[in-house]
Amino acid sequence: MGLSVSEQETTISFMRDSDICTVYTSDSTVMTKLDKLAESKKAPHWKLKEEHRLQGGELVGKTYETHKRLISFRADIAIREMTDEQKEAAVERIKEWREKKKQE
Repeated sequence: MGLSVSEQETTISFMRDSDICTVYTSDSTVMTKLDKLAESKKAPHWKLKEEHRLQGGELVGKTYETHKRLISFRADIAIREMTDEQKEAAVERIKEWREKKKQE
């Protein structure tokens, strides 16, 4: 992608009288997350609406559409405290999940 990190942005827009929300992003990390949602059958409300490219064809941004109820504003940042045993159990669950995904 051709934009520097300081130039990458994400804009969320919705009207009070509409259920639709538009998300424009030129942030490559956010774009990856939203691409996964737009391609997932488990996230039917997320849709890729438009790709934005420079004249040379280089991708610089994308616009997505979703239901505005899927946008969340939180009051605080949650910090999860885990014991060493809980961390080990979580690692094992992730390993099992990855193995299961490989077999699908």
